[in-house]
Amino acid sequence: MNMQYTGIIKIGEQDLELLFDTGSSIFWVFSNTCPTQSKKTSFDCQSSPNCLMTKELYKVEYGQGEIGGNKAFDQLQVSNFTVSNFQFLIVNSQTNLENLRADGICGLGLQDQYGFNSLINILYDQHQIDKRIFAFFLNSIPEHINNASVLFIGGYDTHYMSSEVKYVKLDKTDSWSVKLNNVQLNKKVLIKDVSALIDTGTSLIVVPTHQFTSILSILRDDYKQFCQYSQYQIKCSCPDGDFSHFPEFELNFEGDLSLQLHPSDYIQIDVSVCVLSFTKSSNSYWILGDTFIRKHVTVFDIDNKQIGFAKLAAFEKQSKQIQINDYLYIFKVVCACICIAIASIWIIRQVSCLGEASHEMNK
Repeated sequence: MNMQYTGIIKIGEQDLELLFDTGSSIFWVFSNTCPTQSKKTSFDCQSSPNCLMTKELYKVEYGQGEIGGNKAFDQLQVSNFTVSNFQFLIVNSQTNLENLRADGICGLGLQDQYGFNSLINILYDQHQIDKRIFAFFLNSIPEHINNASVLFIGGYDTHYMSSEVKYVKLDKTDSWSVKLNNVQLNKKVLIKDVSALIDTGTSLIVVPTHQFTSILSILRDDYKQFCQYSQYQIKCSCPDGDFSHFPEFELNFEGDLSLQLHPSDYIQIDVSVCVLSFTKSSNSYWILGDTFIRKHVTVFDIDNKQIGFAKLAAFEKQSKQIQINDYLYIFKVVCACICIAIASIWIIRQVSCLGEASHEMNK
C-alpha cells in the first residue's frame, strides 16, 4: 500500500530490513528477545563476533509508540559503505509499534539524541563521502526494477531528475522542517505561515486538527463530496472511480518555491471509495510524508541546512516497455526451446525407425 519504505543494512553478519526515517535520529534494531508481532528478522548480538552490548539503557519516544533498549557497538554495512564500531540501540521492549513492518529504524534526523552520531556524519567524518547530503527517490511501483526506490548517500543521481534542484532553507536547526507561506486548494488559501516537517518515516500528510476540519468542509461545501474521517484517512464516495473533480493542493514554500499535489498524487481508489492520504494530529505543524515525497527527488543537505526538490524523470513508460520486451524475449526463448524439443524428439524417432528397419533388412 506504499505506506513504508525499507532497505537492507548489514550489522555484523546479519541482514536487516530497516525503515529510513528523517523524522527521528536514533539507529536501532529489534533484539531477538523483544516481543513484537511485526518484525521479520531480529538482531542477535551473541551470534555476531564483533558485537558489544553495554548496560546503558535508553528510551526513545515517537509520535505513536516507544522503544527501550541497550546501547551496542558492531560493524555496519550499507551499500558499499562500511563502518566499524558503529553505535546503535538493541531494542528489547516496545509499545504501539505493531504496525512497523521493519526490523528497526535508521534515523536520519538532525537532532542529536543521547550522543549518538548519525550515519551520514560518521561516513563524512571517515571521508567515505565528500558531502553531508542524502536524497530519496520514492516510487509506488516497486515491482519494476528500473523504478525501484533509492536512497542516495553523499549526493544524488541527476538521471532520476527532469529539472534542477530547487532548495528551501530550514526554519529549525534540529529537524528537517521548512516554512510554508501558504497552502491553497484550487487557488483558495487554506492556511498561511506554518512549519512543515519533511518526514520519510510518515506515510501520509499530517495536518493540524482545525485545518484538517477545514479540508473536510471545503470538500463537502465547495466540491459536493461526501467525505468522512475513518481509520486515519479521509474516505470519500466516488462510485465511478473518477477523482478529477477533487481539488489540487498547491504548497508555496518560503523562497518562492511552489509545488503541487494533483488528485492522482494523494488519492487511492478502493473499490468505490476514494481514499485521501491525509490524516490529523494535535501538532501545530504539518508533516509532509511519503505521499508528498513521492512527487519529487528530495535532497536533504546537512551542510547548508536546506532541503531540495527536483521533478522526477519519466521512468514509468520506459520501465513498462522494458518489462514488455522482457516478456516477449522470454516467450520467444520458450517457443524456441519447445521447437528444439519437438525437433529432437522427431529426429530421435526417425533414427529409431531407421535402426529398426535396418535390423529387419539384416534379418
